[in-house]
Amino acid sequence: MKVIAAVNGLVTSDIAALYALRYAALFGRTLVLLHVENAADSRPEVEACMAGIEEAAEQYRVKCERLFLQGEPAPAIQAYLLRTNAEILFCSTRMRKRFFEDSLSDRLTRLPLPVDLAIVRVAHVDAAFLAEAVLLPIREDRLSIKKFVFAGAMAKAFGATTEIYSVTLAGKRRLARLDIGATKELFQKINDRLSHYAKAFALMAVPLRIKHALAENEIDQILHHAAHHEFGLLIIGGRRLSGFSPFWRERPIARLFRYTPVNTIAFYGRDER
Repeated sequence: MKVIAAVNGLVTSDIAALYALRYAALFGRTLVLLHVENAADSRPEVEACMAGIEEAAEQYRVKCERLFLQGEPAPAIQAYLLRTNAEILFCSTRMRKRFFEDSLSDRLTRLPLPVDLAIVRVAHVDAAFLAEAVLLPIREDRLSIKKFVFAGAMAKAFGATTEIYSVTLAGKRRLARLDIGATKELFQKINDRLSHYAKAFALMAVPLRIKHALAENEIDQILHHAAHHEFGLLIIGGRRLSGFSPFWRERPIARLFRYTPVNTIAFYGRDER
């Protein structure tokens, strides 16, 4: 099995590849540095980027391979993945007029890829080298096995603590009706349903805590929490936060990516897109 990192010579793709490197090192995978050639990217800059990642890989004893593809980027990557024994693809995304939308990363989320997809939004370059705490926000107790395994792997790779941040959506009327006792009972039920994940984190030797919030807006609450605590990495479920929104509004995941104060990975499980 291989771990794939899409690189284009920009610092954001370097950082995405470094996350891919730590993931590959944890599982003893080969890291494939992939680039789809095009007129906008400089081949020497791309190769210099690859050389830097290969140098970093030496200290983790990770084998690297270089791969250059031709053609339209998203279909070319899809075709390659269909004929390759790969596990996950890491790809960066960056600010644009309509952030995230119609980018390579956005197009990849709409394709039936045979691998998991990790889209990296870089807020702080230095955070890719040290992530002491990982934030894993979920809605109530909705945590898929795939997202749990990925978040646990990234925390393990960095030797980081993990916080599951459970957000329960509640309008003003519901918030007004909930007293302290009812709120504690609600949160305890969620803890009980997450207990098997807590046990799994313990078996992985990954320190875990579970925190709760009641909020009218899920994205605002996550952004507020991330901005007021010291997290090195935020991991979200791409499918969970990509719900329908009217065309004149920014999609929830795009809004989170635009304003996140923390390096963020949107994880799309192969069978969850």
